[in-house]
Amino acid sequence: MGKRIEVCLQMKILLVSSSSGSRGGGEIYLLYLARALVRRGHEVTLWASSHPRMDELAALFTEVGTVVRSEYTNTYDHRTRSLASFLNFSGAARIADEWKALRPDVIHVNKQNLEDGLDLLRAATLSKCASICTIHLSQTAAYLKASLAWLRDWIAHRALDAYNGAMVCVLDDRANDLRNFLGRNERIHAVANGVELYDLAKKPAVRESKRAELGIAPNELLIAAVGRLVPQKRPFVFLDLAERIHSRVPHVRFVWIGDGSLSKEWDERAARLGYVRRVGWQRSVSEFLFAADVFLHTAEFEGLPLAILEALSSGLPCAITPNLLAEMPFLDGTNSIFISEDEVWADVLSDPSRLDELGKNARQLAEKCFSFDTMAARYEALYEEARK
Repeated sequence: MGKRIEVCLQMKILLVSSSSGSRGGGEIYLLYLARALVRRGHEVTLWASSHPRMDELAALFTEVGTVVRSEYTNTYDHRTRSLASFLNFSGAARIADEWKALRPDVIHVNKQNLEDGLDLLRAATLSKCASICTIHLSQTAAYLKASLAWLRDWIAHRALDAYNGAMVCVLDDRANDLRNFLGRNERIHAVANGVELYDLAKKPAVRESKRAELGIAPNELLIAAVGRLVPQKRPFVFLDLAERIHSRVPHVRFVWIGDGSLSKEWDERAARLGYVRRVGWQRSVSEFLFAADVFLHTAEFEGLPLAILEALSSGLPCAITPNLLAEMPFLDGTNSIFISEDEVWADVLSDPSRLDELGKNARQLAEKCFSFDTMAARYEALYEEARK
């Protein structure tokens, strides 16, 4: 075992962001992965666009590694989206030269979905360096009902098929989606995201302080959500459910942590309800999660959201809407609450001992499947395989 660790310590890993935005979970994942890799002795560098929206991630990354910024245009900043990215031959060649100059042992490209960052995959191939890529959302454009879905899926299929490295999805189901899309599976893997395992010994004191700050009485139930206020996260479904839950459990209060394009309209409706509030983007959400009793997630679709994993780490049961049941099979009746039409959930929310049991099981799940070390060890094996 000692020899294997020494081999792993030699790796210089270039983490490449498709640069869709600093605050998306798929980008924060790079920061979490970097922390996990550094803890295990690796040297990490972040390559990201010089676009201002990547400033926040870049600043945070300097705490763990080197940051390289480059003139790069994300797929969704192009008018023709993936077509422009796919045809960006000169840009891919330039980026490949940049990466080669950094002399990494492995290049790890981080893609939000099937169609973004196709020029980055070409750059990885042109660099002739060992490389892998992670794809957070492997649902097709057709599945997502995107415009010109057939063309976008055709372009993504062609680019992914040409890429010669391993492709990683964040859940087994997402990996199966990709296998079905590409029609092969020898280079497709599943590696779950990892998060910090919070120190639960600090929870009682932090919980008391944060609840007092938020004005939450000891006998009130606090339900939290974390995410961008954008259509994919369905923040207005959250408000619908808040009304529904409050009608059955009057002592409940709600807090959403995050901001986004729907903030103004959302805030106006939340103010009318009176028992829902929002706080802006937070660098760390652990104090809010410690203060809460339940985590509610209402997104339309997901990869493997870090917000849910952090809720598990904090010992919170997750309440999810039916559309996410198939997306996240690790959530079940032992650690989560399903917001179904039969409203059985109302009895669970009114039972502190049951919530405590679910929270303990949630934490155990995080420890077993979603820790930093578990994630980093899986990627180490893939990096070593890529270098052979």
